[in-house]
Amino acid sequence: MYSLYLKTKPTVLIDVRYLTPDKFAGKGLTDIKGIDVWVGGVKTHLSEVFDIVGPEKAPADPGQITITFEVGSNKLCYIGYRMSKGKIIVKGDAGHLVGYKMVGGSIVIEGNARDYVGAKMKDGTIEIHGNVGHRLGGKLPGEKMGKGMKGGTIVVHGNAGSEVGVGMERGLIIVNGSAGNLVGCGMLGGNIVVRGDCGLYPGAEMSGGRVIVGGKVDAILPSFYVDSIVPSISVRGVKLDKPFMVFTGDVVVGGKGLLYISYNDNKELLEHYKSLIEEVGVEL
Repeated sequence: MYSLYLKTKPTVLIDVRYLTPDKFAGKGLTDIKGIDVWVGGVKTHLSEVFDIVGPEKAPADPGQITITFEVGSNKLCYIGYRMSKGKIIVKGDAGHLVGYKMVGGSIVIEGNARDYVGAKMKDGTIEIHGNVGHRLGGKLPGEKMGKGMKGGTIVVHGNAGSEVGVGMERGLIIVNGSAGNLVGCGMLGGNIVVRGDCGLYPGAEMSGGRVIVGGKVDAILPSFYVDSIVPSISVRGVKLDKPFMVFTGDVVVGGKGLLYISYNDNKELLEHYKSLIEEVGVEL
């Protein structure tokens, strides 16, 4: 419904936290052009940074509003901050903190995004067609565990950096590519699915929730106890039809989380656990 065109290629970070359906709702086009935007920490207005095309007056219901950034940039930060309804589309890349603290609605990034995508989000959906940086769906540094993602769904079609879902409490994160170290670090609940490989120590200090890794794992912490082998795993309609070895932990924090590791992709790593469990009806 509203299309935003960058006037010039950004050279510094641009804070667009107020360019959301919630902030557009019920406003006339003149008022929308006056919404605050920060360029390199300097306060300005939307009309100084973007050309905007759209109706003269926005609907009162933000759920009826779609905002499209027609040209993306990895300098555009806080896209979808605290949004509750409606949709934001970015035709290109995005910067840090996409969907930070969002409570509803939908964000689609057609390119890559930087760090803290979906950090502290409570509901809604975020879809990234490219890669993302670190702490996807996580908390901020220094915050207690459980201060990360509390609900909603994030789907990344590419790869993710380290600490996916760090400190998350609820919600679903799906990474169709690979991820870095410490997937699910300190998570209290929720589900993380990494279809590809991941780095060191998935689930470190987790106390609840599930981490599923469908590819290779660099290393598993010794504070996870092997539980069983299952022939496949399904998470909210996402099914991985291959055998997984299931671990519980992290016992260092008294955790009861579940860590699923693809058996066929990690036979050498998992071989010494095999004698510790009974395999029932699973061909390996």
